Amino acid sequence: MQADQPSKADLANKRFLVVDDFEGMCHILRDLLRKCGARQIDAVTKGREAITALSRNSYDVVLCDYHLGSGKNGQQVLEEARHQKLIGPSTIWIMITAEKTSDMVMGAIEHQPDDYLIKPLTEAMLQTRLTKLAQKKTQLSAIEAAVRAKEYLKAIALCDQRLASEKGSDPHLARLRCDLLVLTGNFEEARASYNRQLAVRDAPWAMVGLAKLYFQEARYQKARELLEQAIETNRTLLEAYDWLSRTLVCLGEWKPAEELLQRAAALSPNSVIRQQSLGEAALHCNDLDLAEQAYSKALSLGTNSNLKAAEPYLGLAKVYTEKGCQKEALAVLGRLIHEVEGHSTKLQAKAAEVRVFHKTGDTEQAKLCADALSAQIQNGTHGMPPSVTLELAESLMEIGNKEVGSQLIQYVVRNHHEDERLLSRAQDIYAKADMGTEGAELVESARHVAVEAMNHGVRLGAQGRLDEAIDAMREAHTLMPNNPRLLLNLAYMLIQYQEKNGWHHGMSSEARKAIETARRYTPDNQRCGELLAKLEKL
Repeated sequence: MQADQPSKADLANKRFLVVDDFEGMCHILRDLLRKCGARQIDAVTKGREAITALSRNSYDVVLCDYHLGSGKNGQQVLEEARHQKLIGPSTIWIMITAEKTSDMVMGAIEHQPDDYLIKPLTEAMLQTRLTKLAQKKTQLSAIEAAVRAKEYLKAIALCDQRLASEKGSDPHLARLRCDLLVLTGNFEEARASYNRQLAVRDAPWAMVGLAKLYFQEARYQKARELLEQAIETNRTLLEAYDWLSRTLVCLGEWKPAEELLQRAAALSPNSVIRQQSLGEAALHCNDLDLAEQAYSKALSLGTNSNLKAAEPYLGLAKVYTEKGCQKEALAVLGRLIHEVEGHSTKLQAKAAEVRVFHKTGDTEQAKLCADALSAQIQNGTHGMPPSVTLELAESLMEIGNKEVGSQLIQYVVRNHHEDERLLSRAQDIYAKADMGTEGAELVESARHVAVEAMNHGVRLGAQGRLDEAIDAMREAHTLMPNNPRLLLNLAYMLIQYQEKNGWHHGMSSEARKAIETARRYTPDNQRCGELLAKLEKL
C-alpha cells in the first residue's frame, strides 16, 4: 500500500455517518466499514435525522442511500447539508443507490456527491473508493485548516495549487476559491473567476456568486436577473432563492419575495433562517396566518439547536400583537427570555413587551415597562439590533416618553449614519410623533456628529499622526460602538500603525474584533475583506 493511502488505522480515526431507511442495510454498511477499519460509525434511517446528526457532529465520511422512503431523498439531504454548511469541502459524501440514472446525476449540478456506489456493495469496492476519495480530499483538509485559522490568503494559494494540478476541473474547489476571494474583498478577481466558470459550463452557483457582487453594489435589478436565471437553470438551488428574496425586499417587492420564499420552503422546509425570512415577508404583507405558521416552524426547528436567535420569537410576538392576542405574545417573549441567553436578548424581549402592552391597549403597563427599561438602555451599550431599537423608540414616542425615544433614535443614527433605510425610518417615527421638522434637525445633527468624529481621526491619520488618530477613533468608538464605517477606520489605523512599526498582538486582536463587529452589521462589505487580507499579511 502506498504511503498516502489510508490504512485501517487511518479509517479508525475517521467518523462515519450511514443514512439508509432500511435498518438491515444500515447493519450491512456498518459491518463493511468495520472490515475496512472504521470504528466510529453512527447510523440514521431518515433524511431529517441525518440533518440533525450532521448539525450536532462533525463527520469525515457520509454514506447515504439515494432513496430514503418518505421525506427527503439523499440528494436533498446533501443539498441542505451543504447549504447549511453542516459539511465542509474535505467531507467525503458517497451516494448509495440500486441504479444510477442520468436524472440522478444531473439532479443538482453544484451539489453532486463525491461518488456513487451501486448496490450490492463489497468490502473491496468500498475500500478502493474510500482510498481514492481520501487521497483527493487530503489537500482540502489543509485548505479547511487554513480557513479555520483565518489564514484566507493561504487558503486561496492552496486552492490555486490544487486547481493547477487538476487543470481547473474541480467545480467545488473553484467555488471555494471564489468564496475566499469575496471574503478577502477581492471582488474583481472573484467576478473574473465566476465569468470564467460560466464561459465553460452551465454553473448556477457562479450566477449566484455574480449576483451577490451586484447586490453588494446595490445593482439590484441586475442581481435579480441573474438569480432568476440561476433558478430557471436549477429549480432546487436554495441559495438562489434566498438571495433573490433579499434582492426583492431591497426593491420593495415584498409580495413576490413572500411567494418565492414559500416555494423555497416547500423545497426545503427545515431551514430556520428561511422560515424566519418567510415569516418576516408574510408579516410585512399582513398575511398574519402564514407569518404565524412560518415563525412557529422556525421556533420548532430551533428547539434543539445551539444557535438559537431572538428573531423568530420577536417575529411571532409581533404577529400575536397584530392579532390582538396579548397573552400569546407575552408567552412567546417569556420563552425568549428563558430559552436564548444574553443580556441583549433579554432587553429585546422587554422592549417587545412595551410594544405588546401599548398595541393591545394596556397603556399603563406599557409605561411601567418602558420606565423600567429606560435606565438600562440610555447608556448606549445595550447591543440591540437597530430595527428593534427603533421599534422601541416608536413605542416610547407613542406613550409620551419622547425624550428617551429621541435619544434612542439618535443613537441609531450615529451608529448607522450611512443606512438610508434606517434614517428614513427614524424620520418617519419623528413625523408620527408630530416632531417632523425638529426630528429632521435631530437626525441631521446626529449624522453630522458621526461624520465629524470619524473625519477627525482620518485627518490625523493622513498627517501621519497615527497614535493620535487611533486615540481619536477609540474615543469616537465609545460614542458609536456599532458604527461599521468607524470600526473599519479604526481597524485600518491599527493595521497602518503595525505596517510602520511592526506586528503587535494587542493591536491585531483589536483590529480583527473591529472588522468582525462591522461585518455583523454589513456582512457583504468589501472593505471588511480587504482589511482582513491586510491583517493576515502582517
